[in-house]
Amino acid sequence: MSTPTAAGWYDDPDDPSQLRYFDGVVWSSHTTSRVSPTAASSTIGHSPDVRPAAERHQGEHGWQQGAARPEAGSGWSSAPGASSVRPGERRLPDGAVLAEWWRRLLARVVDAIIVNIVGGLLSLPFLGPLLDAFDTWFSAALEGGTGSQPDPAVIQAAVAEVALPVTLVGLAVALVYEVGFLVWRSATPGKMLLGTVVRPVEAAGPVTLPVALRRQAIKVVSELLSLNALLGLAGFLLSVVDPAWLLRDPRRQTLHDKVAETVVVLKR
Repeated sequence: MSTPTAAGWYDDPDDPSQLRYFDGVVWSSHTTSRVSPTAASSTIGHSPDVRPAAERHQGEHGWQQGAARPEAGSGWSSAPGASSVRPGERRLPDGAVLAEWWRRLLARVVDAIIVNIVGGLLSLPFLGPLLDAFDTWFSAALEGGTGSQPDPAVIQAAVAEVALPVTLVGLAVALVYEVGFLVWRSATPGKMLLGTVVRPVEAAGPVTLPVALRRQAIKVVSELLSLNALLGLAGFLLSVVDPAWLLRDPRRQTLHDKVAETVVVLKR
């Protein structure tokens, strides 16, 4: 290598990986690296990384850019690959969103109104004894003056006489209504109005007849228990605990969902 003729930094004749300063007469002891130590961090010729610090931290620890952040909790909180989950939202592993409690409550109210109207109309033929008892009761009250106290046992006996047929009619209407719509549309009119459907827990699909029937088992038991004076309280408690169970269940299942192995999800 030829000796430089002017002072400056030149390739080190002893180490090609660095530069050495030539003072114009001799090589000095001053050396430096051939590549600037700031070159790697320079943004010249590169697009700067403008991602938030949290995302850059994820990239440094091996998370894929654009992939979903790990979700805390059980496997029912969000779907694989989901980028975000709304507050309070719960999902099945396949991505289906579980219906909120208030949707299920409103759907239940709508369905109850429809069933009670239809059941009441079909029960009219069985209400004759009760209507006759009320007529007798009011007639006795009017004839006896304001101080008369008609015997309440008359009304109680009439109520007991019509309780069984009216309950059975209402139960039959509810069964046909619930089972029929679940098998046909996977949702009752109330659920359709609120944008929800019923499906098996394990996989999306229609509700079969056996599943729809199992889903009504608790309602049938609670209604039959209510006909007995001693077991009426148990039937009432069962009818309350059944829907309330979804408030504590991770998959928002009621007791009748547990029996039928179903869940209620938002319609896609």
